[in-house]
Amino acid sequence: MRYVFIADDFTGASDCLATLRCAGVKTRLYLEVPSPEEVADLDAFGIATAARSMNRPALIEEMQRIAQQLVHHKPKIVHLKVCSTFDSSVEVGNIATAMQALTEILEPATTCIVGGQPSLGRYCIFGNLFAKGSDGSTYRIDRHPVMRRHPVTPMSEADLRRHFEAMGLADVALLDRPSLYASDGLPTTPLLCDVLEESDLARIGERFRQAPLPQLWVGASSVAQALHPHRQTIDRPRHLPGPLLIFAGSRSAVTATQVAASRHMTKIAMGVKELTAQPRALYDRILSPLEQGKAVLAVLDDDATHGFTPLDVAQHCAQLIASFVGSGRIGTLLIAGGDTSSLALDELRPQSIDYLGPFQPGVPICIANVANLAPLPIIMKGGQMGTTHLFDEVLALTHAPPS
Repeated sequence: MRYVFIADDFTGASDCLATLRCAGVKTRLYLEVPSPEEVADLDAFGIATAARSMNRPALIEEMQRIAQQLVHHKPKIVHLKVCSTFDSSVEVGNIATAMQALTEILEPATTCIVGGQPSLGRYCIFGNLFAKGSDGSTYRIDRHPVMRRHPVTPMSEADLRRHFEAMGLADVALLDRPSLYASDGLPTTPLLCDVLEESDLARIGERFRQAPLPQLWVGASSVAQALHPHRQTIDRPRHLPGPLLIFAGSRSAVTATQVAASRHMTKIAMGVKELTAQPRALYDRILSPLEQGKAVLAVLDDDATHGFTPLDVAQHCAQLIASFVGSGRIGTLLIAGGDTSSLALDELRPQSIDYLGPFQPGVPICIANVANLAPLPIIMKGGQMGTTHLFDEVLALTHAPPS
């Protein structure tokens, strides 16, 4: 097994799954490390975690547990899949801590951090990270209108070397873009690589093809693009089963715009107080139109936390989503929000997740294989992902005649 990816949330996991499948790599996603026999017919596999929302002790324990189980697979490439905005902090979702825990057990000979993903409007130049905003403009990450104010992991440093150093990983070297094309030597690792254009990813893959194995790669799905640059066309599904439930747990400005633009669904507002204190009443309120075959857009719209942390709220959302899936009353599920997606899938515990087809950049359509239930089409959308009319476009697929 040459390629194993460990994703720090489920939205990122599904995107990496899609990227590998579109490169012709036979891949499947799991919640736990599968046995070698389970993946004997695969070229790669992924493990989806909720590491992005974990504190340091929990993160160390999770990464060490996974690494110990991976030893039997003897992977040549281990990809720590993180968000393309690299948002993490010392105490929450610490990427450096995850790297150190994996390194301690898997002992990689080469460590490479890929700093950008142009397909999602993420760029790294001279070690500084930039990201496109919902207004189409590109911002340095510490000046990005959303990421500098992220409720859990705000980004206050654009230089990723300084960002990693603050989290506990010092001495990260830089392979800047001019140097990327200047020579063919193998640089010292751990190494941060600039990425400005798609072609830079292929060049990074070339530079590290002869580097010592095993290798630890850190970054977004651009790592998969660097190591497997060839793409093949996979058609979008023409039809998804209804009824559709869209659960918007994200409070990002992008998701808010998508909610406001939706015109053809039953919208149900959810307050934190109702979600936490009266979940059964809220469940019945959402279930009623679903039982009538209507598409429902459930929106967390109350900014008051009532004493709950954002992760507490996401956990309550996850439990509610799992209840709807367990009822068997929904045909397709879309979850908006990285933490909400991760915790919801952790509640559902699917045996595996397969790639069904593309939808939008960073937003693939997958199939969750949950025990005792029909395979469930599921779309997991990070807060910053998707076009303005994404929700109505999903609805159109559930209303389209089967092909």
